[in-house]
Parts: sequence; C-alpha cells; structure tokens
Amino acid sequence: MKRFLRRAIALALTLFIVLIPMSAAASGETAGVSLQNSVDLETAYAAETFLYRVEAEDAVMSGDVTTATARAGYSGTGYATGFTQKDGNSWSVEVEIPETRHYTFTVRTASDSYKENYLTVNGAQTAIIYSNGDGDWHDTTIESVYLEAGTATISIEEYWGWFDLDYITIEEGSGIDPSVYSAATSVLVNPNANQRTVDIMEYLKSIYGQKTLSGQSCTLNANTEIEAIHDLTGKYPAIRMLDFIFCDPASDYQSSEEVNIALEWDKMGGLTTFQWHWHAPKGGASFYTENTTFDLSKAVTDLDIGQMSLEEIEALYQAGKISEECYLIVRDIDVISGYLDKLQQADVTVLWRPLHEASGGWFWWGAAGVDAYQWLYKLMFERQTYYHKLNNLIWVWNGQNQDWYPGDEYCDIAGTDIYAEKHSYSALPDQFMKTVNYSGGSKMATLSENGVMMDPDLMVRDNTYWLYFAVWYGDFIIDSTGQVGDTYTEQTMVNKVYNSDAVITLDELPEFEDSDSDETPTPTPTPTPTPGGPADVTLTLNNSGNGQTSTNTITNSFRIYHAGGEDIDLSKLVLRYYYTKEGIAPENFYCDNAALQVDKEPWYVTYTGQVTGEYLSMGKEEAGAGRYLEIKFNTADKFMEGATLTINTRTVKTDWSLYDQSDDYSYGKDGNITVYYDGQLILGTEP
Repeated sequence: MKRFLRRAIALALTLFIVLIPMSAAASGETAGVSLQNSVDLETAYAAETFLYRVEAEDAVMSGDVTTATARAGYSGTGYATGFTQKDGNSWSVEVEIPETRHYTFTVRTASDSYKENYLTVNGAQTAIIYSNGDGDWHDTTIESVYLEAGTATISIEEYWGWFDLDYITIEEGSGIDPSVYSAATSVLVNPNANQRTVDIMEYLKSIYGQKTLSGQSCTLNANTEIEAIHDLTGKYPAIRMLDFIFCDPASDYQSSEEVNIALEWDKMGGLTTFQWHWHAPKGGASFYTENTTFDLSKAVTDLDIGQMSLEEIEALYQAGKISEECYLIVRDIDVISGYLDKLQQADVTVLWRPLHEASGGWFWWGAAGVDAYQWLYKLMFERQTYYHKLNNLIWVWNGQNQDWYPGDEYCDIAGTDIYAEKHSYSALPDQFMKTVNYSGGSKMATLSENGVMMDPDLMVRDNTYWLYFAVWYGDFIIDSTGQVGDTYTEQTMVNKVYNSDAVITLDELPEFEDSDSDETPTPTPTPTPTPGGPADVTLTLNNSGNGQTSTNTITNSFRIYHAGGEDIDLSKLVLRYYYTKEGIAPENFYCDNAALQVDKEPWYVTYTGQVTGEYLSMGKEEAGAGRYLEIKFNTADKFMEGATLTINTRTVKTDWSLYDQSDDYSYGKDGNITVYYDGQLILGTEP
C-alpha cells in the first residue's frame, strides 16, 4: 500500500489528481498534495480503506468541456461543465490502480433535467452515470468495477450530455455478494397461479445466481433471428420474446400470429415472455407519446372498476361517471387478456412484461407521470389476476425507475432494459444492483431487453447473473443477409455465449409438467388398436404426395378406398401423417380438394371446406416422427362401401423454409399413415 501511495502522489503532482483520506472526502474539503505532506498522507492511509478522489476540474478536457464555478456546492476549486454532445468533447484522467480486484466508484454530478451518461475505463463502457435533474449535486454509486493493477484511464462518454461533473472517488469493493441471489423470493404474487407456472418460477429461482437464461426477440410474426442463431451456434435460446403489438383494437394491422408462435414455441419446450406495444385507444393509434394525443391522466378514476364487467364499466362511461379514456383502457386490457387466456388454456406460462419503460415517457403509458402509471399498472394487475383469472402469468415489472416501482405485491421479477455500446460485453453489475434494489432485493433481477450480449467470462468473474437476457431483433443480432452479424455483438461472442456453461439454452431446459397432471406430460395419447375396428370395415390407403425429399411444401394426395363393411361416419374419421419439422416457424394447412366418389347417386360429393388440419407434437422425435398432421372432417356424411375418399393437402412453414423428408416416418410409406375411427386405430402402424 505504501509503494502505491508514493506512485499515486507522484502521479497527483503531474495530473492534479487530489488524493485524500476518507474523512476529507466526507467533509467535502480540498486536500492539497505536496512533497512536504506525503509522509502524513501515508500515515493517514495506513488506517484507511484505499480511496482515490479525482476532482473533475483537474482532469484533461477538450472541446466545449471546461472548468466552471457557477453552480454552488461543488468541492475543490470548481467542476467540469460543457458536456454539449459536441464532437471533440472529452474528459479523462489516468489513475494508478494498486492491485487487480473489484472497486466501487462514486460519481458526483448535477443537472437541470434528467440525464444519463457513461463512465468508461480504458475505453470500455463501464457504467451509467445518472443525474436526476433537480439542479443539486448527487452521487451515482457504481459497484463491482473490476480493474487490473496498473495505469487506468477514466473517461466520460456523453450519451445525453448536459450535466456537470464535480468529482469521482474510487475505493475498494467486491463483486456481487452471493446473498443477493438467496434473498430473492420464488413465491408468486398471484396466490392462484397454476401448478406449471409455480414450477417454472421455482425453476427460475433454482438457477438464479448460478446461470443466466438466453433470450431473443424476433422480427414480428417471424423466426429469422432465432434461426440465424441456431445456424451459427447449433442452439436455440431458452426464452422467446413476443409482442401483442398487433392484437389491440386500435392497431391498423391486426394479427395474432405472435400468439400462434408462442403456442409453437411452448411445444418445443421453450419459455415465453410477452410485452405489449399498446396502440393508444384514441387520439392517434400509436404507442409513442409524440404520435398520439391520448392522455392517460384522463382515464384515472377513484372508482373500484378492476373486477367489474366491461358492460358495467361502459354503463359508467355512458352515465358520465368515468371518461371514455377509462372505458377504452379496460376494453383493450380485456382484449389482450383474451389472448393470454388462450395461452392459459394451452397451459403456456407467460413472463408478462406490460407497460414497459414507463418512466422514460416515450410511451404514452408513462407520459402522464408516475401516479397515472401506477393506477394503470395496478388496475391491469387486479383485472387480469382476479377478474380474468389469468393464473399463467409471472409478472415482470420494467418501469426503469425506483420511484415508479408499484410494490412487491404487484410483481414477481424486476427488469431493466439496457442498450450498451456496440461490442461492450460487460455483465453490467452496477445496473444489476440497481435492478435488485428496486425491490430491496426481494425480487429476482432480469435484463428484460438488451442490445449487446454479455461475455459469460465476465458474468462469472463479477458474479453477475441476470435471470435472463433478451436481445432485441434486427441489426442488434442479424445483418442484411439474415445471418448473425457483427454490428452489436460479434459472431464469435454470440457463439461463445450460446455454448457457455454459464448460459442456459433451449435444449437445457427441463420438461415442465402440465398444470392438471401430477405426472410428467406425455404426447397426445394414441388409440389402442382394435382388430376389425369399432365398425366392421376394410379400408385401403395410398398417398401420392410430393416426390422431392427437400421441399418447402409437404404435399399429400390421400386416397382411401372403402373395400367392404358398414358405413363410416366421416365426423369420427381421423388421419395422421407423421414427419419431422426442421426449424421453429409455425405451419399453415391448406386443403386444395376433398371429395367422396361413389359408384351410385350422389356420385360425387365435395368436402374441401369441411376438412381441418392440426399440427401436433409427439413430445420428442423418434424414427422420423417428431410431429404429425391430424386431419378431421366437419361432416357427419357417410363413407360407404365401394366409395373412394380423396384429400389433397399442403403443409408450409410461414417462412417458407425447407423440409427434409428423407427420413420422415410417413414419407413414401403408406403403411405408416394411420387412420382412426371413433378413437380406435383401424389402419396403419403407429411410430
């Protein structure tokens, strides 16, 4: 320590860095450094924790950045100002770090409106500096900054600019304390949460502080980014981020494809998180504040409407007791709740992140201030939890500001959205602790949206394990060719992340039980064969489908001949075609033609519009049968002896990617296409 102090004092004389003991720092007094008092400083530091104090006015500055004294309350001889976002602006100092370890920084700033800027160390973005905008001096404490011994360059990088810098202190610190992870609860705020949701929450708690779940957003209604990651790494993310953006009534474009993708993703074993870019119900259908005149404050009411029917709420509006804005808010919540209930009926648990990034004000649900936001958030929670009885939700709060936190009883997980500088792979321990502290440590902390992946080695080094990350779509992960690019996270880092022992991917997730079962879920049960079937009939089947093994369309031309026996009720007839599906894009079913050909009157009956197709998972892939197409008939017409039933179908993925049919169970094997009647297997061999 003494050797370090001698180096530090020499450096202070060159760079005008003020080196003072803790007591002087606390008093705000300026400590002069000279050769005469160097021994006194060594004596003081022998009993003190290492502390470096950099007075901002003593750093190297350029551009508009300069020293000022106009803002009262500064320490030293002045402060640095002029952070005007102008090219050429800079502020930096060099400090001598005594040993390789974690340190704690304190950055004292002031501003006249809320600002965020970056602290960098040796050119790498290290933390965000917050200036709260009340004009007074305030501290940003940055924990767990890992520094190598030797000379370190400390700099300010402007993000929003327009703030004043008083000083920076550096003292001994540590990585994230393990108690942070053990203190978080796994008890859901909905006491009626279904068993699968409870199990998933317990799983999340079990890995918290040990590993981080990978997550990814995709171009809306598509799987481009996830497929690109799989092409590069051989892995899929554990969590898929989806959006109700096209589901609310005010959206010009209506689509529930994101819900269909969620159903498909769940069948693959993945976890799902949903957000809602909510188009304002009136005043301009946009979620951006600047593009709508919708005023949330006009919706706020003291009436307890959370568990009223929509009809009752509309009556209140008609009677002038609530505003139109209030009624429309509830209407939209009910619409989205319907989609969430569809997922609930399919036993899909949703990490539900509504009203995100509210404190920024760029979305209308945050533009009216914290009180209006808190009212809306709590209304949504009450209505969806107790009126709509959505017991499949894990509530992820993402307001981005401590003052906007609704309370521990309204969220299960605390989230933060962070878009770091390109190729900045920090685990962001300062932001992690900020997120932990929203709830006082009672909730798990997640990186609910981000632009750059974290280096898993830095996660381990800093003991910083966000519950999950969720990279945004587009050029945050892919380039113009649709493959993983290098713009924000380099390909080498993406591959490192997805193949790290510290990061969980889709293939590493456990199988979660169905909510209504005490046993491990199994694939859809197949009927037990009964010789002769429930109807004494003889059928033959052949299929002249697509002859190409590599194709973007599975084409089937089924011909079933009724060779003898009783008439068959078509509503009880089911066909299954087994195959494998490459990729994760949803599939569309088309029936081009279906008809019954009879050797007597009525001779020919068409059923094209009465054929339905559903794609079902086998649970796991075996013998080329990972899933099957199930075909049914919406008619009770009779299929009689001597008649031929023809069904021509096509199966395509929404992204038109290729199928490899070469090893599909039913491809080219008529005996591997099964037919059921009234729940009993009557033709074909099951996988």
